[in-house]
Amino acid sequence: MKRVIWAVLGVGGVGKTTYIYRLLGLSLRPRVTLRPGIYRYYYGDYEMDVIDVPGQLAREVALNFSRMWSFYVDLMVYMYDVTDPASLRAIADIHSALLDTGLKPFRKAILVGNKRDLAEEIGTLIEGDEMAQAVGASKIYYISAIKDPPSELIRPILENL
Repeated sequence: MKRVIWAVLGVGGVGKTTYIYRLLGLSLRPRVTLRPGIYRYYYGDYEMDVIDVPGQLAREVALNFSRMWSFYVDLMVYMYDVTDPASLRAIADIHSALLDTGLKPFRKAILVGNKRDLAEEIGTLIEGDEMAQAVGASKIYYISAIKDPPSELIRPILENL
């Protein structure tokens, strides 16, 4: 069994905890994340530790991550809300704050635009191609953490491990 560690970072309200809960099959309704969470998830031949970082603002998220995790993660999942341009801009702030610590704390990064279902309803989707390139993300994915099946939600992770 291959053991991997990945983290989900983004500002408050983008759906990080909802995404993780759906993958884990938890029926709990997520609340504001106040404490860091590390969840164990098994999928196929993988044993995964998933890190959920609290914080509402970009610098707070980066600081909380650097305080709780002092070594590399295999995959950094930067998440934003595809209906909120400010949440996409915050990814650059989180990324810069992480690099300000003097190291790049991940081996690989992807960008995930969440709430695709809401974007379809309102007819506006904020694309993140330029941001993905700016933060060195190898790929961008658009999902709906609340509506997509777990088999679809895990795809961005599996494709990048």
